Amino acid sequence: MVKEESKDWQRELEVSASSIRSQTLSGEEEARYVKRLMAILRAARLNDQYPDGRRLGATVRALDPEIHRGEYDGVQVNLDSGLPTYREFTRVQTDVSIAADQLARMGTRKALAERAANSPHEVHARQLAKYDYYDDIKNTRLISLGDMEVSLRRVDPSNNTAHFRILFDKLDVSGIFLRYHILLSQRAQVWGDRMVRLDEDTASHTEEFKALIYRFSSLDAEFVFSKLASLSGVEVERVCRGTVGPIYFGGTSAPAPFDELLGDDAEKFVAMFALDTAATDVSENRNNDPFGALFESELSRKMRPTYGQARTKYGYRVYRDRKFVVSRGLEAPLRELCEEMGTKNIIYGA
Repeated sequence: MVKEESKDWQRELEVSASSIRSQTLSGEEEARYVKRLMAILRAARLNDQYPDGRRLGATVRALDPEIHRGEYDGVQVNLDSGLPTYREFTRVQTDVSIAADQLARMGTRKALAERAANSPHEVHARQLAKYDYYDDIKNTRLISLGDMEVSLRRVDPSNNTAHFRILFDKLDVSGIFLRYHILLSQRAQVWGDRMVRLDEDTASHTEEFKALIYRFSSLDAEFVFSKLASLSGVEVERVCRGTVGPIYFGGTSAPAPFDELLGDDAEKFVAMFALDTAATDVSENRNNDPFGALFESELSRKMRPTYGQARTKYGYRVYRDRKFVVSRGLEAPLRELCEEMGTKNIIYGA
């Protein structure tokens, strides 16, 4: 198995960072936001079809003022996704990457603590706090902001076909985290113009394949399935797209119908975790996502008339679902809202 970091996401997010709606929380608001976000991620019970919930939770924990000890003045929140902004996630990545080196440079904690206790200068207390911050985060396993992982599932010698599993995780330009889980196979005779590179029992993606998936990564699973299935020598079994976010809080101009549900109460929230699957082993087309239309891309809407032909040609069906984590007291109102939309969804309180 080979894992490589993509840089395309970085350029895109840097360009979009200046245009997002954001708010910086500090002091008690900062601490309350971080702890509430960690509680939401725990309550969501994310499986491997979603971005890694444990790593995302660990990354968010590093933003807690109890952890950074005043090293940073607040946390910037993307008001459209409800998650920390790209700037905050990259700051944590940088700090974790340099933590071990910084600790080695700063000397022992005992010496720092003695200087802080015996000197009136604030700089020594700040040095001690910085040491403890780096010590807390040095082994943190962070969420990836944009990488692809390819593993070889099996090789079928009878028809010279290799079967692959592909995971692509990304902090999307919209501010949400997403994961694509793709199962596909590739015939050996076309490996000269291949999407996946096979070397003995090791698989890795080609740059062309990475660019292709990245280009479609903000679109729905059905669009990606039909595009991949149209490639020569490639047979697609499954494309699943799992998302973390958006999370809407009261008083932050949430879109309808969440604005009425949340009002101006900053303690109220609705967090969403969608699954969008196109696969040959799905028994029937079904849509259990009451709010999917709110987040559908313009390109996906334009492609809708051609999806019927693609389903017939490639033999896949589509299942869409969305689960929720809400503040206490919103379970019943949201359940009623979903039922009005004709769906029955998992709703957790946190």
